[in-house]
Amino acid sequence: MHRSPPAPTAVPAPALPGGGSPAMAAVAAHQVRGPLSSVRLRLELLQDRLGGASDAAARREVSGVLREVDRLAQVLDQVLAWGTVDHGGDVPVEPVDLLSVAASRVDAWSALAAERGVRLRIDGTTVAGAHVRGSLEQVLDVLLDNALQVTPGGGSLLVAVRTATAEARVEVIDQGPGMTDEEIAHACEPFWRGTCGRGRKGTGLGLTIAAALLAASGGRLELSRSARGGLRAVAVLPRAG
Repeated sequence: MHRSPPAPTAVPAPALPGGGSPAMAAVAAHQVRGPLSSVRLRLELLQDRLGGASDAAARREVSGVLREVDRLAQVLDQVLAWGTVDHGGDVPVEPVDLLSVAASRVDAWSALAAERGVRLRIDGTTVAGAHVRGSLEQVLDVLLDNALQVTPGGGSLLVAVRTATAEARVEVIDQGPGMTDEEIAHACEPFWRGTCGRGRKGTGLGLTIAAALLAASGGRLELSRSARGGLRAVAVLPRAG
């Protein structure tokens, strides 16, 4: 008899241990912003020098790096916002087109997916949600990074944008080993790693920050086992307007 997958679990967004850790992370992010601005300036100067017809490919590469530098600057802004949220600060939210953001992140990760032999697909409909600026991009990067690390070559990874009465949702569904109920319950604890995450590179903070950013936007992170046996990770945001 076919058994339906369990209902998704809304994962809480715990603070980092030590009380002051989010504030320390915000200080570190502030210190990184200066050197990052210097890197951006150097790239812009290099781009200006690549003016010949034979430099077209190099200019495209530099443009791509500049886009990622801009995104990293947004990530640093989110770490700063996280420190503010952790201390009860009021972080403003703004409208966001979930399908557009999801498509941009799928495009950014498509090269790595192809390299690993994973088919990366996107599906869904246009829907406007509300989030802290840049947070959905960072959340989806965390979820896609995790999903690509556990999905075997020849498998597929689906990013689906869905809508409900008062919510907008982006689902990332992989074909990895999934998580047990106990692992899901601990998944957003800082530095915690499940069975399949042990030995992998990373800080163990990705889901912690993702859950915190969604909570700051008035949303939540949901985790559950998918019907295909992998993990379904869902970024849930309130509908805009």
